[in-house]
Amino acid sequence: MKVDDLDMFPSVRKTCSTEMILIISAHLTCLENRIQEYFPSISFEEFDWIRNPFLDLSVTNLSNFHLCEEEELASLSSDRGLKLKYAQLPLDAFWISVMEEYPTLSKKAIKVLLQFSTSYLCELGFSYLSHIKNKKCERLKNREEELVSLRFVHKLQQ
Repeated sequence: MKVDDLDMFPSVRKTCSTEMILIISAHLTCLENRIQEYFPSISFEEFDWIRNPFLDLSVTNLSNFHLCEEEELASLSSDRGLKLKYAQLPLDAFWISVMEEYPTLSKKAIKVLLQFSTSYLCELGFSYLSHIKNKKCERLKNREEELVSLRFVHKLQQ
């Protein structure tokens, strides 16, 4: 972050001194460095086979694959029936559905996909909690009734 570039922080520009802006900038730089330690950038190309297992294998990055995984992927990508199934199912459901026929490949894909769904569920739970605690919900309902009504709303949204 440039010290003089505060376009995204208009209230900081108005209220903070130059010294405070330098402290904030140093803090954000430190945060960015720490985040890179915990969450190093990953190459998404190595997960193209998860997003679409029917891509041309010659352009797919298979450097982290064992021989049995490569064989399963070759077999899966040539199966026309599974290609139709892939078009009809969500990505996670597709990989779960091929678990019996392609166990090694399916487990590898699910491990990657699970990271995103777990994060989503955490965020969803936090959203529910903040909604319950919100001042707009100051009714005489107890928390259990609030949770039941929120689950109902969530099911309707799906």
